Order: sequence, then structure tokens, then C-alpha cells
Amino acid sequence: MAKEELTPMQRQYQEMKARNKDCILFFRLGDFYEMFNEDAKLAARELDLTLTSRDRSKPKEEQTPMCGVPYHSVDAYIARLVQKGYKVAICEQMEDPALARGLVERDITRIITPGTVTESCMLEESRNNYMGCIYGQSGQYGLAFCDLSTGEAQATSFTGAGAVEHICNELGRFAPREALLSPEAAQEKRITSLLTDRLNCYWQDGGETRFLPQEAAELTRKQFPQAADLSVVAYRAVGGVLNYLYETQRTDLSYLSSLRHYESDRFMELDLTARRNLELTETLRGGEKKGSLLWVLDKTKTAMGSRMIRSWIEQPLISPAAIRRRLDGVQALVQHTMEREELILALREVTDLERIIGRVVYGSANARDLASLATGLGKIPKLRELC
Repeated sequence: MAKEELTPMQRQYQEMKARNKDCILFFRLGDFYEMFNEDAKLAARELDLTLTSRDRSKPKEEQTPMCGVPYHSVDAYIARLVQKGYKVAICEQMEDPALARGLVERDITRIITPGTVTESCMLEESRNNYMGCIYGQSGQYGLAFCDLSTGEAQATSFTGAGAVEHICNELGRFAPREALLSPEAAQEKRITSLLTDRLNCYWQDGGETRFLPQEAAELTRKQFPQAADLSVVAYRAVGGVLNYLYETQRTDLSYLSSLRHYESDRFMELDLTARRNLELTETLRGGEKKGSLLWVLDKTKTAMGSRMIRSWIEQPLISPAAIRRRLDGVQALVQHTMEREELILALREVTDLERIIGRVVYGSANARDLASLATGLGKIPKLRELC
């Protein structure tokens, strides 16, 4: 179709799509999000939607395919697409259509990817949803992981002959849903095949411009003022993932304020095969939690606790002092039966504060989230008193 034949709304849609070619564009029209052309065909196939067209009076080859979903149930549809590894761009109406003169102003408000979801319907509450970033240069690698739903961020680096093996082991531990790679890292087949074939992780080559050294350092220091002792490659990995998050999320990320720089030699390093054979978090045959070590040990009462004990199992301590501190805490709870039972009862009513706060900052929290936040915070004084 020639450009002069397009309606103003169609031109607006095509402009938005041209800026987000790798995304399925959800275009807000009144009470629906509509998809057109190839996006419509793809969404209709993946979501079992009916493919239709507004210009049915035209010959079939000139009709524009389209399909849509109601705005009030859009999260469930987006969740299914993201689960399958697609990126979704949300184009919202930026003004009230009833007050608009002519074409309603629209803009992309957020790009939802497998590693950047925050909505509860798209997440498993007992595990983190990590976005990973790998920067490689001359055999040195920086590695960064971020969970936007909880505000958690971590970084480390590796050098030497075994650097790629260390990177693969860390990827097996964090199991990111999405990964951004520098060009050199993207050329390393051991990394990309692990992400694709064994972790089922959506990854992309971020190009060199996302990892420019000065910009990466500035972004890291601005987002994490307390960040220190990072290697050059770690700075560039953190800067790369921040660059990507700013581009796709387009909202306040101030709650992402703490970066943990860790040294891998503080923890027992296990490769992915060993993790699976030991059945730490899932069984070898069925890939289920039931029957694994995590299933035996996880008696936590909150989603936050469940994620924490999973991270402890996936990252075993090797420092005797750190192990003793953890065991001292266990011993204190074992020896104080009454207080422990009271803690259990209080914790049962504590909601997933980490992820609710993330949605509040995003502006996507609903009334139920706010009520849950109030309930959870209301238990904090009792917990402090018991502890």
C-alpha cells in the first residue's frame, strides 16, 4: 500500500512499528489493544485469536490483517507471548480521546521482554526473574544480573583461560530469562549454545555502543552511587544492562539502588550438569521441584523467603565463618520454640513486599497490591519485636 493511501492512524502505527521492529506492537485503540499486519498474524497464531480486517470491502490481497485483545485482560495475553520469548511494545493513548483534536497522541510507554517483566501473573513467586548481561574483551568477561521485579542487582568478572567456563557456570546458577551480550561474547559458541539449548534463554547481541567504557561507568555510578571495586569489564556489563533497561522500561528505576559485587571464590562453583545430577532445585527426570533438595528444605512462609533459600542452595557458602553465622541463626530459632512458632504465624501474613514495591514504583500496582502492601507492612512491628 502506498504511503499516501494510509490513513493518519495507519501512518502513526507504522511510525511506532518502525521504531520497534523486533517487538509485537500492542496499539491502544479505545478499549482494545490492536495488532496489524505481520504482528496480527503472529499474535493470532500464538494466542488463538481470530484474525480479521477493517477493510473487508477491498480485495483480499489489499486487506490489512488485524486482531485485538481487551485492555482490562491484556496482561494474560502479554504473559503468554513473553513466556514464548517474544518482546512486546505497549503503545498507549497519551491523551483523552474525547478531548483530542484530530488524531489521538500515542507513544511507546514500555517494552516488555522475558527478563524485564514485573507483573505477578507473568512471574513464578518462588524464583527470581533475571536479566543477564555479558561483556567480553580479549578473554576478560564482566557479568551482571538484575531482577527488576525485586530490585536486586549483582555483578562479577572473570579473566584467564577458564573465564568462559566460569561464565557458563554462573549462567547455570542464575538461569536468566533474557541476556544481552557484547559482540565478543556473542561469538563465543559455548555461551550462546548454553543460553539457547540448555537454559531456553532469549539473548541478543547488544552491539558495541551499549558498552562504551565512559558511558557505562557513568551509568553505573549514577544508578549505584555506592558501587566500588568493579573491574573495567564488570563496569561495562553493568552499564550495558542499565542502557538496555533505560531504553525499554522508560520509567523511574530509582528503587534499583543496590549493586552487590561478589567474588565467585566465596561460593562453591558447580556446572549445570552437576546441578541437575544433584537435583538441587528440580528433579532430573521430570524437572519438578517435588523430590529435589529445595523441596525438602523449603518450609518458608513467604515468597521472599522462598527465593532466598533457593539462592542459598544454588550458591553454597564455602567460608567457615559465613557458614557458622548462618548456623548460629538456625540454632537460635531451634532453641526458642515459642518465639519461632510466633514468627511462623506472623510471617504467614507477610506479602511479597519486594515485588509489590517494584510495581508501585513502576506505576502498575493495583488496589489489591496496595492492600497487600499495607497488610505486609503491618506485620513488621511484630516481627521486629519477636526478633
